[in-house]
Amino acid sequence: MYQTQQNQLPGGYYGPPIPPQAYSQPNNYYYENQERRTCLGCLVSTILKAFIAFWVVVGILILILWLVYRPHEVKVGVESATLTSFNLTSTNPPNLSFNLSASVSIRNPNDRIGIYYDWLEADSYYRGERFDWLALPTFYQGHKNTTTLVAAIEGQSYIGLGTKEVADFGNDNKTGWFDVDVWLYGRVRYKFGSTVTRRYTLKAKCPLSVQLVGAGGGNSGFGRTKCDIVSF
Repeated sequence: MYQTQQNQLPGGYYGPPIPPQAYSQPNNYYYENQERRTCLGCLVSTILKAFIAFWVVVGILILILWLVYRPHEVKVGVESATLTSFNLTSTNPPNLSFNLSASVSIRNPNDRIGIYYDWLEADSYYRGERFDWLALPTFYQGHKNTTTLVAAIEGQSYIGLGTKEVADFGNDNKTGWFDVDVWLYGRVRYKFGSTVTRRYTLKAKCPLSVQLVGAGGGNSGFGRTKCDIVSF
């Protein structure tokens, strides 16, 4: 009999060694990018909420002011008007000689609102063509107050009338009645207590039908004319 010699290994045997593996670090860029997007979304959401809240507060304040002051538009009218001259001195080109005096009343019907009239002017039109304008005094108007201004429109100027309009002028001249539109333009500010608003535009149209003085009794047929508020 023979005996097989075996090499004795020290300790226990656990198989072949495992080769080292490369260390993989976590993807920090991905997480940082996600955090940036999250922060940006929160910022946009906060700004949007603040914007909406701001306009809600503004709307509530405007509603409260309206309920407290209840603003009404001004009332404009022409109390009297006198036409002492209205002649075409030439027809080619058409030149108009005129003298129109109108007493314009402006009433502030509000109980708690004052009005600053920072700029006012009266423009006169015949057959849709402007023939003159006049600067009017500026003033402050208190609560429930009426101010009367006199617009004395006098002079001679070119007026852009065509052949048809010149013929219409001849017909009006025979009757002695002329339709003249006086437009009132202005820039106004409102005073609520101690608060004064920005400037707003005032536009009022006053359609006048006036008789030339000396033509069948002159101004006998003129009555108070209410002006239409176009913008205020």
